[in-house]
Amino acid sequence: MSESIALIVGGSGAAGQSAIEAFQDFGKESGKKWKIIATTSGEGEVAGADETIHSVKLEDPKLAIENIQKALKTKGPIDVLIYTPARGNLGYPVSETPDEDIVATAKFCLDPMLELEKALSPRITVGYSAYYYLPHLLTFYGSLAFIKKKMEEWALQRPDSRKIIRAGTFFSQSVRGITLILQRLAKTSTNADLQKLMEEQKASGKKFGDFFIDYIQDRENSSFKKNFPNVPYRITEPKDLKNALLKILKGEKAPIVSLVGDWVWTENTLPEMPDYLKAR
Repeated sequence: MSESIALIVGGSGAAGQSAIEAFQDFGKESGKKWKIIATTSGEGEVAGADETIHSVKLEDPKLAIENIQKALKTKGPIDVLIYTPARGNLGYPVSETPDEDIVATAKFCLDPMLELEKALSPRITVGYSAYYYLPHLLTFYGSLAFIKKKMEEWALQRPDSRKIIRAGTFFSQSVRGITLILQRLAKTSTNADLQKLMEEQKASGKKFGDFFIDYIQDRENSSFKKNFPNVPYRITEPKDLKNALLKILKGEKAPIVSLVGDWVWTENTLPEMPDYLKAR
């Protein structure tokens, strides 16, 4: 039986691990054999991967891409490319994002994916997005909002070979990092929305981390519950990302698979968003 190769950039995080499980499950269901190659910035092996490419440090994207290409030289064509890294300047309102922060964030979160797609010519490339356009994320999502929008625009250009999984908030290192950044910056920020967030937290009597997760869940529920009146809200889990990727591997035509917990739908256009977000 011929073997197809999946490359997962960022295999150790929650999204990367969910992707590995998706390929494993899809292989069992379809009878198709997959070789899973995953990258990591460290020296350890990525759990669940057949092979690990080590020391892929996207802080130096040129060197990282060279290392990946060198490791893949004898492996054969890449069928599916999964790109999970998401890190950028945030903790301030999206409307206040300076141009230099967008450029810096793209170097880690977007540009390497575009370069790898160009170099490897995979059948499908999958990136990960968020609900960057909703009011509660516009308050603090900073430069990442612009990068997620650019990723979705990229997918819409070639929906047959480019896909986006737009997921609700799930427990991850990134969410913990955002919580710490927000808690620190909100103490000195004069932004009215961030100050209101801190006032709500104080009134709740909860620790900031607990309050923040509850706050996100409340905003997600109120944003989408009208579309799923018979399905109760729950926070997104890694298994939901796995199921979204399985949907793509099984032939989903739409470029964007959106999900919040058990709520899943597809989209072929960008959502409504503020003009300042559309402009860049």
